[in-house]
Amino acid sequence: MAVTQSAPTTPRGRRPRDRKQTIVLTASRLFRDRGYYNVSMADVAAEVGITAGALYRHFRSKADLLLQTVLDGLEVMNTTVRSSEDMDSYLKATGTVALERRGLPALWQRESRHLPDEQRAVLRQRLTENAALVHVIVAGERPDLGEADTELLTWALIAALGSFGLHRITLPKGEFLRIRYDLLSTLVHCELSAAPAAVRSPTTETYVGVELPRREQLIKHATRLFDERGFQSVRMDDIGAAAGITGSSVYKHFPTKEEILSTALIRGDERMHSGMAAALQQGGTAEEKLDLLLRSHIDFALEHSRLIGILTSERDELPEKERKHSQRSQRDYANVWKRLLRESRPELGPEAAKIVIDTVFIVVNSLVRMRAARERPDLGDRLIELTTSLLRYPGHL
Repeated sequence: MAVTQSAPTTPRGRRPRDRKQTIVLTASRLFRDRGYYNVSMADVAAEVGITAGALYRHFRSKADLLLQTVLDGLEVMNTTVRSSEDMDSYLKATGTVALERRGLPALWQRESRHLPDEQRAVLRQRLTENAALVHVIVAGERPDLGEADTELLTWALIAALGSFGLHRITLPKGEFLRIRYDLLSTLVHCELSAAPAAVRSPTTETYVGVELPRREQLIKHATRLFDERGFQSVRMDDIGAAAGITGSSVYKHFPTKEEILSTALIRGDERMHSGMAAALQQGGTAEEKLDLLLRSHIDFALEHSRLIGILTSERDELPEKERKHSQRSQRDYANVWKRLLRESRPELGPEAAKIVIDTVFIVVNSLVRMRAARERPDLGDRLIELTTSLLRYPGHL
């Protein structure tokens, strides 16, 4: 059985028993596959088999529809955790949700940024409620942890849970669920040191006492705005205002918004590849090189959390030529990780290795962008411990 999400279909002319739910599930799939800005209400109506007018009787706007798709998915997650007695039952129950609601992580991580502030606040509140419920399950499973580490592990688990809705992998259902359960269980039971050996303050994209050239200021502010709002929701005027100039003045430095994004993404790719090259020049075994590569990626993510945000969410907004180049760079980077992992763990198949590496990336890339996590001076060390456990997990795949 392939791990896929089928779209709800209804023969034209027949009114479904729950049309609103059909609309929500269909919109969820379209927003996930095409992106919010590339889907119209007419597209959703056509997929459902109704007129646009009929769709507007259920939802006043596309933003309201997007909001409902995410709220609907989060309510499913909340119901799942409330009905779980312990961590074992929770991980098993969320496996079914991962298969049925594969678009949910992409919706709340990527597409919900396009919503108005008041609607985003509603989603944040609902996600916080979900985290509080998961926190209780984690605390029950790990009574040895202090409050701060329990909270960090909770958010790491939520990030890892979301990663399985983003995998584009075809596996038999049973095998997928087994890999997923083993990997998540390993993360939950990760050994966290009582006192991390190296305590350091995470760095960010700040430049103390140095005035950047105007072009660099624009890249810096645009990267932040793209990460916060999404590329499509940011105007050149917004970028100019953030840098203290008019929108028309931005065009003196960049002819298009796409070129700003392309410049930022190219730099991000180059920095990650540079860190990878330095890591590969050290160490001896594949496992040692993988450990060095992991630390390199975590250091980069801590320093450039905004850049990590657009590297994971905005590549598809590039023009075709630049998009293909960026996607190839991303694949090359991930393939080195997968090769090293399989060399160090030959029992892993290629798809299992991809799941492991993707989960590592998502845990790191999610936690470095969380304000509460970034305030921890030991975040880098905790990320090493959490993600090393994923790379070493004792699954037999």
